[in-house]
Amino acid sequence: MKMFFRPSPVNALIRGILTIAIGIVFLSLPGLTLKSVVMTIGAMILLSGIISLLFSYRKRGNNLSTSLQGFFNVFLGCLFLVSPLAIVKFFCFFFGVIFTGIGFLQFFGALGTLSKSLWSWVFLIFGILMASGGIFLLVHPIESAENILTFFGAILLLYGIMELITAWRIRKMPLGSKDGNIVDTTYEEL
Repeated sequence: MKMFFRPSPVNALIRGILTIAIGIVFLSLPGLTLKSVVMTIGAMILLSGIISLLFSYRKRGNNLSTSLQGFFNVFLGCLFLVSPLAIVKFFCFFFGVIFTGIGFLQFFGALGTLSKSLWSWVFLIFGILMASGGIFLLVHPIESAENILTFFGAILLLYGIMELITAWRIRKMPLGSKDGNIVDTTYEEL
C-alpha cells in the first residue's frame, strides 16, 4: 500500500484515473451516491457492533461497556441501513443549526467593530454567508447534501486531472540513481 503513494508515473496515473472515476460518479449520480455512502457507513458501524458483541461474550468477566457499545453500534448501523435519507436529513439539520448559530454570532460580533477594522467587514460577510448556508441546510437538507457531494465530485475530478498531469511530468523527468539525483560539485580540500 505504501508503494501506491510513491511518486512514480504509473502510481500517479492510476490514482488520477481512480479519482476521476469517483468524481464522475459523484457528479453524475449525487442522490444515489449519497444513499450509498450512508449505507456503507451503516454497514461498517453494524459490522463493528457485531464484532464488539462477539468479543464481549467471548471474554469472561464484566464486559458491560463492550456489550452496550456493541448493541448501540448494531442499532445505529441498522438505522443507517434502513433509512439513509432520514440520517442525511438529521445530519443536515444538525449542521444547519450549528452553521446558523455560528454565522449569527459572527455577524453580531462583527457589527460592533465595523468602524475599527477592515477585517470586521470580512467577518461580517462570512457571518452572513455561514448563516445563509445554515438556513439553506435547514430548509433543503437533501438538496444541500447532494450539492455538497457534487462539489466534492468536482474537486475529485480536478484532483484526478492534476494527478494525470503529475504522471506526465514525472515521466518526462530524467532518472537519477537509486539514492536520488547525484550532483557533482567542485570542492577544495583543506
